[in-house]
Amino acid sequence: MQGKNKEVVLCVKCNRFEGEVNVSGKLLCVQCARDEIVKRVRRELSSTGFLEKNDRVLIAYPTFYGNVAALIKDIVSRICKGCNLTIDEVKVEPKGDINETLWTLFKEVFDLNYKKVILPLTADFFLSYLIYSISSLNHGFLSYYDLVTEFRGVKFFIPLFSTPLQELKGFSEITGELNTKDEVLDEILKWSHKEFQDNEIFHTFVNSLTIFSGKRCKICGAYVRPNEEYCQYCLRLSSQKR
Repeated sequence: MQGKNKEVVLCVKCNRFEGEVNVSGKLLCVQCARDEIVKRVRRELSSTGFLEKNDRVLIAYPTFYGNVAALIKDIVSRICKGCNLTIDEVKVEPKGDINETLWTLFKEVFDLNYKKVILPLTADFFLSYLIYSISSLNHGFLSYYDLVTEFRGVKFFIPLFSTPLQELKGFSEITGELNTKDEVLDEILKWSHKEFQDNEIFHTFVNSLTIFSGKRCKICGAYVRPNEEYCQYCLRLSSQKR
């Protein structure tokens, strides 16, 4: 006796093709999922006014975000087709310690002297990094988590700050996995993907970050203790130069 065929659930938007990707609680087909993400990035760009004609912009990322960076560059280029943008890139290799990786990234950014920077980081990374930061008592680079932030005259834009990697699966180049080389953070990432498969928490946990604020390192912008002026990485670099 043959088993029953698996029932196909159609995309809730077009009602034509199979729903495969969960985006904001809606099961969408691949094409509608792509359209939703492009629409989201377009909306974020429009609401912030981040880009202007003839802008020179930097996309900065650790290498484990290479595929997402390429996707964001493509989407932004298409949205701003007539803007005559110059979009450059800088990437850093992971260090095995996510805070050192992020510090290296921001150091590169400030050394390059761009005024506008796009970070292709996703909401699942930030949720996992939040848990990681609480457990390690080092809130580090949570200081940059928002749609737009500014530090030392540089504007940072995170178009996917409320979009988890899983919602990008409509794009074939996205694998849905991150390997940060930080063993603890990678385990938290795996756990969060397993526990929050409906993706809803990734759109709402930003409210939890309102409790994280305070003094920032004068050089890289990471959170530091009230009695400190610089983070441990900037202090170490300064001592090496003496």
